Amino acid sequence: MAKKRNGGARAPVSFPQLQVPIVPGKRRRAHGSLIIIGGREDKTGEQRVLKEVVARSKRAALVVATVATEHPREVWQEYRAVFRALGVRRLSHLHIETRDDAFSEEKLAALDGAGAVFFTGGDQLRITSRIGGAPICERIRGIFDRGGTIAGTSAGASAMSETMLVSGPSDQSHKLDTVQMAPGLGLINGVIVDQHFAERGRLGRLVGAVAQNPRLLGVGIDEDTAVVAEADRCLVVGRGAVYVVDGTRESYTNVSEETPDSTMSVFDLRLHILSDGDAFELETRRPIRDPRRARERA
Repeated sequence: MAKKRNGGARAPVSFPQLQVPIVPGKRRRAHGSLIIIGGREDKTGEQRVLKEVVARSKRAALVVATVATEHPREVWQEYRAVFRALGVRRLSHLHIETRDDAFSEEKLAALDGAGAVFFTGGDQLRITSRIGGAPICERIRGIFDRGGTIAGTSAGASAMSETMLVSGPSDQSHKLDTVQMAPGLGLINGVIVDQHFAERGRLGRLVGAVAQNPRLLGVGIDEDTAVVAEADRCLVVGRGAVYVVDGTRESYTNVSEETPDSTMSVFDLRLHILSDGDAFELETRRPIRDPRRARERA
């Protein structure tokens, strides 16, 4: 509460004084790892991103889930060759073509002994509409809760959050009615993910998503780049950048005031740009620089 000045009228309260610490929605305690990949990960060179997936499979089975793609056989064959070359001995394929498949005992058996599940790219709505709330989804969630790894690239990355970006134009100023969102798998809460980020000029649409609900932390991931999320910390791995849009101190937006074809206004957003080795604390919403750079300056 603002104090009176010399017994007179109350002093005006500035916007920052009205704010209390705000963090993403309460997350259930997670024991596993999420590897959220911006798409087009290197499959023939250094393969740093895919090596993170392999390292966390803990010698258990790695399941390649081609739910999002229209070409499951071809995509499975490509990733099978890549992961085998990286030393994965136990590989299996999971494809869900219809909603009924997500209830199938045969499909559930593909997850037996799995320590990691890798969702390929395609269309994130295929993932959520086919497996959301079904036994297959709960089995995958159980792998994560028991310390396993869930990885996803492109559409597979977007589907991991509680709210996912479905569509929206790139390379232009954001219009108020252009971002479409839908419920995701909810493996990470309080975060909304966009991929192919710098390559497709998607900053405007991610800001638009955050402006609609600043509780969500926007995370945009470049190609051949990943966020490795464990507990409340996210580590950046790869050759590109990760853009974090924090709207908790947002002071104004016109998203609820203008006509749908109006250009968005939003004030007082915070933007962090992280590169390989940097980290981000979800609970405090603070970046942490790569300790290797700190040592180099010492």
